[in-house]
Amino acid sequence: MNHDQRRAELADFLRTRRLALQPEAVGLASRASRRRTPGLRREDVADLARISVSWYSSLEQARDIRVSEHVLTSLAEALHLNAEERDYFFALASEGGDTRSSASVPAGGVPPTLQRILDSQQPHPAFVLGPRFDILAWNRATTDVYGDLTAVPPEHRHMLWLFFGGYLRELILNWEPSARSLLAEFRAATGMYVHEPWFTDLVGELSWNSTEFCRWWQQHEVERHHVTAREVKHPRVGRLVLEEIALVVDDCSGQRIVLGIPQPGTETENKLTALSWRPRRAHVPPRHAHRTPRPAERRSGH
Repeated sequence: MNHDQRRAELADFLRTRRLALQPEAVGLASRASRRRTPGLRREDVADLARISVSWYSSLEQARDIRVSEHVLTSLAEALHLNAEERDYFFALASEGGDTRSSASVPAGGVPPTLQRILDSQQPHPAFVLGPRFDILAWNRATTDVYGDLTAVPPEHRHMLWLFFGGYLRELILNWEPSARSLLAEFRAATGMYVHEPWFTDLVGELSWNSTEFCRWWQQHEVERHHVTAREVKHPRVGRLVLEEIALVVDDCSGQRIVLGIPQPGTETENKLTALSWRPRRAHVPPRHAHRTPRPAERRSGH
């Protein structure tokens, strides 16, 4: 397990939260008037958390030090972390985090009962996300709305790839807020996996392929899933507005069912019904992105 990766991620998270917090927000207005750069200094965070500056600096320098729960709580309060950021912070700082098993992708798909649940949602799109945010299963309505996912290579049948390296960028009208929200949700849900090879490979490849991903990933935004309105520019029926909500599958698999509920007053319900009656050959084929080799691979000839 790569402990260095976890410590580096923790250091970056602390740094971005410190620089995003203004002195006035924590009662340090007198100090704010005497500085030119925004955000808090390391000394400010150390004072607020009642720890030494050198000890806090060691955390931001990704040094190998042990952190007690009391100190973590003090730092979370000093940085005004919300509930989602706090959970992510504790996951990164946990000494026992590396003992967890890797988030796996089931080789045989989802259980038949879960597939039947998806199919019962017709004509509303529904799909299953694994703990890595891979799309594991879906119903026909998902194909009607988003295209035939079987045409996407399995390694790219992933929410982040579809948003940042695939065809959803052209299909989603409110792409930027949707993509940023998805990225923050992914970060919140995968804090315990930052040391895993699949995680570092995914982040590295998406950073190389997408300038937006690279820039937003460095901002360390964290949020849990909430009801999100997704606006789809469908080539046959026009604008669809779907409110997405995720339901956790209670079997310790880390899987979630994502439901797309038509937003009232948008004619989306009628349009979905119309799509469900179209012949299968009329489904919208997606245009998936092919992975661009990274510089190191080009040099090696892979």
